[in-house]
Amino acid sequence: MTDTSSPRRRLPYTAFTECWYVPGETTVLDLIHPDDGLTLYFRESAADILARHPAARRLAFDDACKAADEAIAAKYKQDVSEITEARYWDALEVLPPVGFTVSDGVESFRMSERLAGSLTAIFARQGERYFTFTDDIRLPAAEIATRIKAFVAAHPKTTIEAPSRPADGDEPGSPSGPAKGRAP
Repeated sequence: MTDTSSPRRRLPYTAFTECWYVPGETTVLDLIHPDDGLTLYFRESAADILARHPAARRLAFDDACKAADEAIAAKYKQDVSEITEARYWDALEVLPPVGFTVSDGVESFRMSERLAGSLTAIFARQGERYFTFTDDIRLPAAEIATRIKAFVAAHPKTTIEAPSRPADGDEPGSPSGPAKGRAP
């Protein structure tokens, strides 16, 4: 580590235009102070950073943020999948929804809590079928409807398995099953 005893100027975050970033990661390592070239939080030199993170690169902060956003999308985005009605309603009722709307016959909303960056779970309903996927919270309702309709066109029948019924004799009160809660 580098000497931390020398004073440095306190600067607004907008003054920190460079940072250390490891390609493929979802966050930057640390900002670089423009006065001394050391990292903002730990006052590490380039040698210190590279000793711990050999793949680290010194980048413009904006470029590192774009790369981190791409890594977040690659890691967390999920395609449309069909879900149960119960899961849809649980999601709708657990937190206040964002952007609850209907577009082209598809009702949709986004979870207010983000998964990472600007990604969140998006839920949709078309008729009696329910869906979810993970994408940008700012995704327009028309695009959500387009994706849901494409999924439905590719999967005309529901992709959710019906709950399995108990085997004969396993239901309470059946001739060979236990008679729970019933008097003899």
